[in-house]
Amino acid sequence: MTRALMVETQSDARRFFIDKIVHQAAVDSVTLSDDERQMLRWSESAPDSVADSELAQRLAAAISDSDYESKIAGLLSRSFSREVTSDRQAKDAWRQAWSVLKRGDHYILIMIDQAVGRRLKPRWQFW
Repeated sequence: MTRALMVETQSDARRFFIDKIVHQAAVDSVTLSDDERQMLRWSESAPDSVADSELAQRLAAAISDSDYESKIAGLLSRSFSREVTSDRQAKDAWRQAWSVLKRGDHYILIMIDQAVGRRLKPRWQFW
C-alpha cells in the first residue's frame, strides 16, 4: 500500500522515479550500469545534478539513446502497472511526483512521458 506521498521538491520527485526504476530492474533482473544510473539523475535545472561532460559519451558508447530510453521506459511502465494493480492510491502518488518534476528540465522526464505520461494526465487534459 502506498502511503500518502507529498513530494515537494524536484529532487524528491526525481528520486521517487529513480527508486521505481531501480526496484523494477531488481524485480526483472535487469542490470543498470553505473552510467545508466547516473544518467537518471541528469538535469539542466536541478542543483544536485552533477555535471559530468563525459557521462553522455560513455553511455552512448555502451547503449544507444533510443535503446536506453526504451529500457528505462519499459521499467517505468512495468513498475507503474504493478503498483496501480495492487494499490489504488499509487497512481495519485505517481501523478503528484510527475507534476512536481515537470517544473524543471530533467532527462528522466523523457522516459516517464514515454512510459506513463498519458496515464498520468488528468482525464480533462488533452495535450
